[in-house]
Amino acid sequence: MDVAAIFGALALAGLAGSLHCLGMCGPLLVAFSQALGAGGRRRDLLAYHAGRVWTYGVLGFFAGWAGFELRAGAAGLGWQRPLGVVLAALVVIAGLGLLGWVPGLALDAGCVVRLARRRGVPGALLRHSSPLARLLLGALMGLLPCGLVYAALVVAATLPTPLHAAFGMLVFGAGTLPALSALFAARRLVPQRLRAHGTPLAAGLLIAAGVVMLARALSASPPAAGSL
Repeated sequence: MDVAAIFGALALAGLAGSLHCLGMCGPLLVAFSQALGAGGRRRDLLAYHAGRVWTYGVLGFFAGWAGFELRAGAAGLGWQRPLGVVLAALVVIAGLGLLGWVPGLALDAGCVVRLARRRGVPGALLRHSSPLARLLLGALMGLLPCGLVYAALVVAATLPTPLHAAFGMLVFGAGTLPALSALFAARRLVPQRLRAHGTPLAAGLLIAAGVVMLARALSASPPAAGSL
């Protein structure tokens, strides 16, 4: 997959996965909308999403940096193909985990429910009405454990540079905006059945991306004997 194709895959994964995200982020967004009153304010929603997507971008930068260093080290040792296979396998496993087919990878949404009850730092941010508090709340939400985000980070780590990876995760985050914004504005307009379709669709996209990455890694020419 070239860079443009990876960006496209991340955007589609974010778009499809945003339906999956409703199950994880939904309780907090419902509490968020209730705290703001009917309809809320557009600037609060924008600040919240800006903080969340910014966190994805920062995580993407570090994932890209780690991927760049790993590829450099693997090139020196002639391990490009094994590294590519491992990264591809991680993406496929993450996709299978979203489907609940990998024991131990199902992430508990209880932490989000506790956040929705307005306890601790997230609760204080939720009660505070300043745009900065909304921004920080979104940034904190971006750190919640999420198999979909982890898989996207593995995909982003395959991009050429940390800046490419950061941009890729920003694209991923932008893809999650429509469904989450719809829930914030009118949560009853997003039916449970539609939410249920989001997880297998996002998982399928990730598995497909992992399979393509695996095919690329296996088809790559091995380094010449004795070369570094």
